[in-house]
Amino acid sequence: MLTKKVKIFERLKSENNIEAVFKKGGVIISSDKRLKANYSSSNDATKTTRIAITISSKAGNSVWRNRLKRTIRESLKQEKVFFEDRANNNMALSIIFSPYKINQANLKHLFLKDIKPAVTDVLNKLLKTISRN
Repeated sequence: MLTKKVKIFERLKSENNIEAVFKKGGVIISSDKRLKANYSSSNDATKTTRIAITISSKAGNSVWRNRLKRTIRESLKQEKVFFEDRANNNMALSIIFSPYKINQANLKHLFLKDIKPAVTDVLNKLLKTISRN
């Protein structure tokens, strides 16, 4: 029996939307200074959460960068509760994740246990910031 795959968030692809997040949005840095998230929220009927992950080529080779993207995406998938709560509000949220103080020289071997706490910390800080506004 095939089950329908449910998307908990969408990808942020449009260059205009990405530029708008960088210009109008805020910045949150994880407590361990591994990840940074630029975010933008707006009152919108779509109620979607859109996410992008950007990593500079100076951070490491392509294998390392792609592994970092996969681990961030997997960490986000494990945070279903955050995205389900966001779906109940009438607010569209755009988030762009990027490494802040990590690169291949600092963290040669990437594991989910290294990245997940930073992602969780950023999402919790983001939730507190948005609930204040």
